[in-house]
Amino acid sequence: MKIKILVYAVCLLFAYYLGYSQAKIQVVEKQVEVIKYVQTKQNQIQSAPHASKHDLLKLMRCGKL
Repeated sequence: MKIKILVYAVCLLFAYYLGYSQAKIQVVEKQVEVIKYVQTKQNQIQSAPHASKHDLLKLMRCGKL
């Protein structure tokens, strides 16, 4: 009886550890995706030409800036 309980407890701990490590991997993958997305957007913004005063005023009047 004690051996069955011990085996059951070990199985539960192993399942918990496996699930925890799997969740940790998913979090790291999402962080890498976010970093890549931010770098892509940053490069797009930096490569765009500067807006003129007229363009900025136009955006302000439309409520986009």
